[in-house]
Amino acid sequence: MTTFDTLLIYFGVVVLVLFLLYGTQSHIITLIAGYIVFCVFYFDLGPFSFEWTASSMLPHFKDAGIIYIISYAIGVLFYRIFPAKKQAGAATAPRQENN
Repeated sequence: MTTFDTLLIYFGVVVLVLFLLYGTQSHIITLIAGYIVFCVFYFDLGPFSFEWTASSMLPHFKDAGIIYIISYAIGVLFYRIFPAKKQAGAATAPRQENN
């Protein structure tokens, strides 16, 4: 795997994390659901081939976890710097009474 491929993987995961954080605004959902989605794409489109057995998948789960945690930390950092804007809905607007 080249350096360019590695950078694309990390960049893709950061985008996935930011997409989930801004969409759900929940760190727990982003951490769990993002890792599952990342593993699906990583195992399907990854540059390696392996047999689908538990013993051969465990090292890849570990590698995917390390990549995801690093990218998650970078994504959370961006999310803290540029937080989601809260939209004021009709329910929070003051009511006007008709006299």
